[in-house]
Amino acid sequence: MPLANRTARAILQKKDGIALFDSGLVAERPSDTRILRSALQSAVRNPERGEAEQSPFPLQRRFSANALIVRVMPGPGLDCCEWNGQRTALLKLYDHDPDLAMDEKGLVAIYGLTRGEASLAVKLVQGKSIEAAADELCISPHTARTHLKRIFMKTDTHRQPELVLRILMLVL
Repeated sequence: MPLANRTARAILQKKDGIALFDSGLVAERPSDTRILRSALQSAVRNPERGEAEQSPFPLQRRFSANALIVRVMPGPGLDCCEWNGQRTALLKLYDHDPDLAMDEKGLVAIYGLTRGEASLAVKLVQGKSIEAAADELCISPHTARTHLKRIFMKTDTHRQPELVLRILMLVL
């Protein structure tokens, strides 16, 4: 398997939208596979051009209503974009499914959140509103807002989008 983070490996192993076979990366639809391979070739052959012209593009999936969003760019830096003598490309997959696996224990360990704060943070990252998250966690909206203020302090963030981005960077 090519170098991939944990989330990318999970997406590839699910074989939902994109999969890795002996023949290379294959998308759900043949037309998507052609776009994917063209973008990868462009990034490898012409790294000076930056992100592939086709990028970003959606990959349709069989088991999810949400498409995977794919970005293709040359491997890191023009000076060092070779690996074992070959140029590389970087493939970024964005999965907009709300079932994003989050490690609450990791948030507790990294940021010093309480279990309740970590649970709320996960709900917010999954796209829930503060009210919906509070309802799912069986706490009052007031308590949820208090948790959110403490989460902001502990993560050195000031707004929900900033918080979500910071937490997603741990996962992706």
